[in-house]
Amino acid sequence: MPRYKIADVVFDAQFIYGYTERLCQKYLYQGDEAPRLLISATLDDIKAEKEKAPEYPDNYLESLAVFRKLCAYILDNADGLIFHSSAIMVDGKAYLFTAPSGTGKSTHARLWRELLGDRAVMVNDDKPIVRFVDGKFYVYGTPWNGKHGLDTNCRAEIKAVCKISQAKENSIRKATAGEMVFTVLNQTVRPENQSSMENLLGLIDKLLGSVDTYVLGCNVSKEAAELSYTTMSGERL
Repeated sequence: MPRYKIADVVFDAQFIYGYTERLCQKYLYQGDEAPRLLISATLDDIKAEKEKAPEYPDNYLESLAVFRKLCAYILDNADGLIFHSSAIMVDGKAYLFTAPSGTGKSTHARLWRELLGDRAVMVNDDKPIVRFVDGKFYVYGTPWNGKHGLDTNCRAEIKAVCKISQAKENSIRKATAGEMVFTVLNQTVRPENQSSMENLLGLIDKLLGSVDTYVLGCNVSKEAAELSYTTMSGERL
């Protein structure tokens, strides 16, 4: 039975299809830490995913069911949530760009990589996990990494969270927690039971009280990346 470590959570897994096993391959774990849980997706789980996304094949839907179960466990037992974003690490600190799909967060993260070269590492380009550990928020890579397949099996302390929108002229400003709360809530998975929902809202409140947040209007240009990087990092190029 394969054993994995994702977001610092060790778990055993049983898969029906080989797709999920291949997807998670670089998160295989061979250390001494005991697994916290066993995750398996049943045919009923896959059927439930099919009702949400009938256009996808069963092997892909199994991977989504596994991820959903992992995230549910982490929310209730490890102070963590999935946060739909492009997470990039620079000099050991992470910056999370979030926006509705198609807005350009992956494109902006690519501009950072072009600007900063080897200093910039993609943590995850679609579905990273964010956890609160020992008084700090960290972002973790996961195998569920979006259409570009960009992820790294690592964690990084979060420096800033940035909401992106398209604009002709580049501008960036600090955001308030009130401005960002629905943005974060809309970019995560909201649980159905009340206890888990309370956990989620508490984590979001803590995140927005602990991490700098920004609103960025940008075009697709090197100047946009320079503006966002220097503002959020406080560093010169």
